[in-house]
Amino acid sequence: MRSNPRAASVTAVRTLLIVSLLAATIGCKDKPKRKAPPVNPSTPTATPGGAPGQPAPDLELPHSAGGPPNKTTKPHTKADYEKLAKLEFPGFTAQVRTVGDKVFEVRQITPGHPRLWATVTIQHCLDCVPMDLEKWKAKTEDLKVLLGPLKDTPGVTFEVGGTHLNGAPVIYTYQLGEGGSKGDEGGPHGHFTNAYAVYYNDGINQIRVVAEYKDDPKPVEELKKLTPKDHLQMLALSFLDVYSHAW
Repeated sequence: MRSNPRAASVTAVRTLLIVSLLAATIGCKDKPKRKAPPVNPSTPTATPGGAPGQPAPDLELPHSAGGPPNKTTKPHTKADYEKLAKLEFPGFTAQVRTVGDKVFEVRQITPGHPRLWATVTIQHCLDCVPMDLEKWKAKTEDLKVLLGPLKDTPGVTFEVGGTHLNGAPVIYTYQLGEGGSKGDEGGPHGHFTNAYAVYYNDGINQIRVVAEYKDDPKPVEELKKLTPKDHLQMLALSFLDVYSHAW
């Protein structure tokens, strides 16, 4: 039987994310080779490693020196965004999408498979809602814009909840589902989503990070196995951490 390099790579990525988190929790005396993402409420359960002869990809989740996001005192300038556009992180390819007077957006993309995106959008507060979960739940329909063509599709999961980044309250949304016509031979649907977005603002500037699976279309149950919710959470919070300390 022929081996499946993509499946082995998927398992290796999942294992590496888990090992990074567990290393921080155990607190080994030796300096860890890979730094852990921010401490979050959910902790994944370890799974077996990749197949023999398949080295784990060097996917290192970025993180700041610690503490809650920096409190800004005035709206960002284009010069601030130009500095953020220069940030680079091992294991990710940056695609700068917008550097404007009031908005900045960059997409951090993983190599290999599964292909993951972390899209960071920072801008001046437009109508910033305080970091209160009930106030954010009241705008659930507005947050569903990330669902795109799946917005009104029955059976698609969409959650609005709260978590924390180094003690600071953060709002998240999680979406999972598929819809549209199926492909040849009854394959996956035309549209699918598996994404975890985090939102934070200090009343002056705001940031959103959307972590999502952006690889070959898969049925929902496969999406959940390839990129579990808690792995997307770690990815999103890691980039929220570094950019909210660099802004």
